[in-house]
Amino acid sequence: MASNKYEEITKAAVMLFERKGYHATSVQDIADEVGLQKGSLYHYITSKEDLLMQLAHRSISEFNGQMEEILKNASLTNRERLHLAIENHLKYVTKNVQLTTVLLREAFSLGEDQHQVIQDLTDKYLNLWTQVIEQGIAAGEFRPVHARITALSILGSINWVYRWYKEGGKLTASDISKLYSDLFLDGIENR
Repeated sequence: MASNKYEEITKAAVMLFERKGYHATSVQDIADEVGLQKGSLYHYITSKEDLLMQLAHRSISEFNGQMEEILKNASLTNRERLHLAIENHLKYVTKNVQLTTVLLREAFSLGEDQHQVIQDLTDKYLNLWTQVIEQGIAAGEFRPVHARITALSILGSINWVYRWYKEGGKLTASDISKLYSDLFLDGIENR
């Protein structure tokens, strides 16, 4: 029951942070949205900032876990690994447009210590992407591109999807994933 209420609180917070902004959303707004007294809300969260931190930490940790699984799969080529990485990240962004909006727009609202934790997780994620590209270069699958800049370009492009993607639009998440994979993989493929 408590975890269900916590999930309800996180969904309400994401909706409010996305609609009103992190700074304009009060703890009272979140409590009202889930039908709790403000004091009762603190049984589930320690602060609004901690709630934002938990949202960011959970999302980026999920990304890291997916990338680590992709890297462990020895049966995949680096091209297949990068394709899966693009597909997984894009699927997450298109399934979680509100949350992605909040994380990309509001993560800078975290205090210095919490922001550093998120930055460290984000750096780890970027390093995993860079590793796949470097391995592809070493294996002769990819041209000798700047691996880190390539990873940043791919991630930046995918992260921007939240700004224009509409569920039920002309392009499905799968269509977009294929377009992005083709665009980036064909661009770095060693021919």
